[in-house]
Amino acid sequence: MTLLAQNLLDACTTAILAVTPNDLRIVSANQASALLLGYAQHDLIGRSILEIETGLQEHFFWADVQNGGNAHISQLETDYRHAQGYFLSVCKSVRSTTWEDQTLCVISFYDISQSKRLERESALTASLLFATLESTADGIVVTDLDGHIRHCNAAMMQIWQWSDTHHSEALFEWIKPQLKNAEEFQNWLDLLYSDPYLESQFAAHLHDGRFYDFNSQAQRLGEAPEGRIFSVHDSTAIKTSEAALRIAHQKAQAASHAKSEFLSHMSHELRTPLNAILGFAQLIYIDTDNPQRLLGNYIINAGRHLLDMINEVLDLASIEAGKLTLRHETVDLAPIVRDCCELMQNLASEKNIHLFIDLPLSGCWVEGDARRIKQILLNFTSNAIKYNRPAGSVTLSISQTQSANWRLMVSDTGYGISESDQAQLFMAFSRVGEQQEEIEGTGIGLAFTRKLAQLMQGAVGVKSTLNVGSEFWVDFPAVTPVAAPSSINSGSTEAKQRQILYIEDDQLSQKLMSRIFEQQRAHYVLVLASTAAEGLLLAQQQIPDLILLDRHLPDATGASLLVQLKMDETTRHIPVIALSGDALAEDIHQAIQLGFDAYLTKPLDIAKALPIIDNALGYIHQGI
Repeated sequence: MTLLAQNLLDACTTAILAVTPNDLRIVSANQASALLLGYAQHDLIGRSILEIETGLQEHFFWADVQNGGNAHISQLETDYRHAQGYFLSVCKSVRSTTWEDQTLCVISFYDISQSKRLERESALTASLLFATLESTADGIVVTDLDGHIRHCNAAMMQIWQWSDTHHSEALFEWIKPQLKNAEEFQNWLDLLYSDPYLESQFAAHLHDGRFYDFNSQAQRLGEAPEGRIFSVHDSTAIKTSEAALRIAHQKAQAASHAKSEFLSHMSHELRTPLNAILGFAQLIYIDTDNPQRLLGNYIINAGRHLLDMINEVLDLASIEAGKLTLRHETVDLAPIVRDCCELMQNLASEKNIHLFIDLPLSGCWVEGDARRIKQILLNFTSNAIKYNRPAGSVTLSISQTQSANWRLMVSDTGYGISESDQAQLFMAFSRVGEQQEEIEGTGIGLAFTRKLAQLMQGAVGVKSTLNVGSEFWVDFPAVTPVAAPSSINSGSTEAKQRQILYIEDDQLSQKLMSRIFEQQRAHYVLVLASTAAEGLLLAQQQIPDLILLDRHLPDATGASLLVQLKMDETTRHIPVIALSGDALAEDIHQAIQLGFDAYLTKPLDIAKALPIIDNALGYIHQGI
């Protein structure tokens, strides 16, 4: 081969070999072929082509060439042996030509190893993707931008019982008759294919009761949309659970409402007759000239004991129903202890028990409801007195615990409580100890006390030793005190005649209120009405200075009558006080929110009720 021809071959970037057909020896090789095969150019010259093309197919080809066969191949993929022994993937072409009266087979080839590797990687990725799509329980559909299906996995076909893969546009038409909301589904599809970039979801409800969630998003090539991908997930179990939860929630709400209605009804029904009993008993006791004052006092004590039992039952039921409302205020425990000691002094004297208090010098501030904290302490103290030994003692103390809580403790020198009985102390309707038959009680107090303390982030505890005594305590987190604003009473002490309209259907309650005003507020004129209609008419005609309104009337509720009074120009300025047996905190709060100026509960405590009525009329009375 001339120098010019060799230079031309070396300048070519495609690898080229020239082989003689009779002995299959390489007679020429350019630099590109030497570099690709790892040989020096002169090392390739004289080698048999079969040292490089080692495959069986190549052996048959070159044998045919030696026998005068066709020496023409175009773009055949094969493997060439490298000088270092490994194989290269190449694409070769063979042409037969004549050079200087000699027949030569010219082989041109190039390396396709990189493209082969990419093909393998692409095939592996496709295989993994296919395996993933087929193994998922969700249905997967890929469509073009016109809605024709490109791929549909087995789960999708199984979900919809569809096998007509030859009509790719028919899948969605097959799905629609199975849906309760088929029209909405079609509108959703139309929206998706009108905007190739849109991502959206659709909840499908089938006639057979199943639910499926469709999700769709664009299939992109770079930033350009190429089609749509749909995933379909079976949400039947979730929807069924949600429906069951909704039903359970509705039943719970209904039960809670029924319990609230029951509590309100029972409170009203129990307190209304007690209102007459305690009210008339108080009038007998207040009358210093009445020879039955002692009898009146007995009735008051028995009635109040019954009222306490009713309150305990209703309070415990209120907590169980989640209806007990507490005030959140900063409270100093020391005055509560002093008040409790003063309130319990008569009971202690009757039982020959000595009361002591042990208080810190500085304030003991906690956050809670002062009335309820006093209720807890009174319960502990009354138990300590009632279950004490003769001439025993009870100590009310306040101390600070290691965890920076304030501890209210009641210690007694009673008979103590066994460990087995201590486990039952805070259980509702459980009474322990040998004295339980001799002492009045419901067994509710301590159970209610613990629940009450928990509602105020407090905790109760007990420590007792037989024949030594017991310690009951409640712990509350300590807080920093907040100064309370001062208030000024601007009422008048002048006894002017006032007219009060009392709207109440219970005749005993009417008679009781009449007797109270006759004895205690003779300058108050009481006008009575037994129905809402009668009360509204009297209010409009007589324009009273105050209205006392029962919440349960035969022809309307007190709340609805209050609305009518406030809407009338002639009566909207009249203060209205609710007077009812509904004594739950929730009922009281609701009434105040509706617009009542105050709230009095039955049974009526005359000493507390009259000042509230006086205040509503702007009058200050000296005495009861």
